Amino acid sequence: MDTLIGLLILVIVVGIVLYLLMLLLDRIPMDDGFKQIAKVLLVLICVLIVLAKALPLIGVAMPF
Repeated sequence: MDTLIGLLILVIVVGIVLYLLMLLLDRIPMDDGFKQIAKVLLVLICVLIVLAKALPLIGVAMPF
């Protein structure tokens, strides 16, 4: 039960950080194509962070 609460807290924190970084990217003047790539990379990194913490809970070992 403690691990699920920890995972929930991690998802909330990663979500807040992702939201703030997306706001920051919107305020930086840059090309729209590069901005879109940066947003996709941010989401991908956040998903990988959550997966790295969630997969051991279901018994899947990470290779790295």
